Amino acid sequence: MHKLSFTLPLADSPELIFGNLKLTYPDGHAIDYLATSGCANWQRPGDEWVRGKGPIPAGSYQIPTEPYFLETRGIEGDFFHLTPDPVVSEHGARSELGIHFDANQPGSAGCIVLINWSGWRRFCDRIASIAQSGVKSLPVTVKY
Repeated sequence: MHKLSFTLPLADSPELIFGNLKLTYPDGHAIDYLATSGCANWQRPGDEWVRGKGPIPAGSYQIPTEPYFLETRGIEGDFFHLTPDPVVSEHGARSELGIHFDANQPGSAGCIVLINWSGWRRFCDRIASIAQSGVKSLPVTVKY
């Protein structure tokens, strides 16, 4: 089974912290992408529930292998919408999260964003190839 996993070392830092988005193929082959989630100074443990600033909450998600296009500032391109949406806990709720290119200010309002354009294009090409093989969605695990 194809799968994605996102890890980020949450810490109290004024600088944007970078993590890893890993695409794993059924044979165990894995490809890593430089990624982040959240804004600088909002990537501490517990910030996952701060809307518009904190990183994506830890947990299990799904993305479709077919993205849709958004003109929204900061996305401005293909968007892989994460479900469930919204994500709800006793700490709050987060919604409209996805995986996309980091197209504006460094960091995100909670989405998983890939940092470099060439890595983003390769990611999109690989997901498109997976879609062509008949796979409709991929599981995404977020761990801190």
